[in-house]
Amino acid sequence: MNLPSMALIQQLEETLKDARPFNQDNIGKLEDLREQMLYSGFNAPFKGILQRTMEEAKDMEEAEWADLKKQISYFKQIAGMKKYSLARASIALSAHRLSSHFLEMGYADIAEHTPLDGNHLAILMDSGAEGVLAYRTIMDRFDMMAEVSNCFQIKVKNKDETHTIQIDDKERIDYKVARMFGLDAVVTEVRPSMRRKPLVASKGVRISLVSAIVNYISKSVEEELLENERGELKKYNDFLRVKGIRPDVRMDQVDGYEETREEMVKGGLLEKKEGEYGMGKDLAKELNMRKKERRNKILNRSTMLLLAPMLKFYLTTPREQRKKANLYPGMAVVPTNSHSRLFIFLYEADPELPAPTILRRKMEIEDMGVRVDHQKLAAALLLKESEKDAEWVSEYLGMEKEEVEKSPMLLESIEKEGRGGEFLKRVKKGK
Repeated sequence: MNLPSMALIQQLEETLKDARPFNQDNIGKLEDLREQMLYSGFNAPFKGILQRTMEEAKDMEEAEWADLKKQISYFKQIAGMKKYSLARASIALSAHRLSSHFLEMGYADIAEHTPLDGNHLAILMDSGAEGVLAYRTIMDRFDMMAEVSNCFQIKVKNKDETHTIQIDDKERIDYKVARMFGLDAVVTEVRPSMRRKPLVASKGVRISLVSAIVNYISKSVEEELLENERGELKKYNDFLRVKGIRPDVRMDQVDGYEETREEMVKGGLLEKKEGEYGMGKDLAKELNMRKKERRNKILNRSTMLLLAPMLKFYLTTPREQRKKANLYPGMAVVPTNSHSRLFIFLYEADPELPAPTILRRKMEIEDMGVRVDHQKLAAALLLKESEKDAEWVSEYLGMEKEEVEKSPMLLESIEKEGRGGEFLKRVKKGK
């Protein structure tokens, strides 16, 4: 590995080793580092060298080929280190930007749960098996409800390296390729393809956002379950905590931990018959119920904490203002119908709140060009389309209850005249 590349990796390590607590100054440092890594080819390390080497290997003797394989193994290790460093820098940058947004929103307690050091896997491991499952489920939902559009998949050869990129079907291919790789780049293959664009386009932001929320929720759920521990269950879980094992694990079903399990048998926490471990039916049933409860609570509450602020932002913020100051980096300014389907999972978590219907109706009214108080419009839509009462809407939107109760008049005017003409006339007359 050349010295400039090693220097970049070392700079990244120095920047991230003290990533907590959140430091706003790190954003600029990470932006510069990531840009330098991309310029230095961290996104396609040694690809050209390997391509040339494999072509030359066709005429090699067996001894030369064995030596070459060792070199290729070394190249791959270095390439892996570069790709890992670039990915870590990208996730850390997204996490820092996200933490800044959380602080602006007044969510300081969540800001420190983002993967500020770029290691989101450590945060997920800290969230437990049920947290990891919730993370995967939510990330899959983002992909499943993504906007799908036509594009071209292009292979470009530039300085002995081949790159594969996607270009929107409306763009000029030659212009985009020249802008990305220079005038000497050659397009070697063009074929139609499909592009998926989730509600939050940036993968780094999605990873940081979902892992932070899941970790935050998993901690609160764990505290709640701890408070409900009594009797034999408390004794069982206290023993596991002393051993550094997560609570509610069915130790009769795990592999290994022989010394620990033998100790549990002696303490009456497990049973052993004919070499097989077991436990009392009541305790086993309670552990299974708590595992299911933990899984459901983490997924449902994470879903609500993720989507409820998004829904509120879309309902209360005018389109032009969303363009200038988005809720999260890379979030769609105008959600498509496909994006709106993501809010089905908020509806599942709270059946009184048909979020997709409300969101689509808000976008339709925006398309009409109506100039109104968007917060009052949001209140009117929530009262009409959901089963929530004025008190809930008042708390959710941060409005006075009296204002919420008056809001349906606005929506009635819009629906009656199409552009809210009657309402605006009354405002001008001071009525």
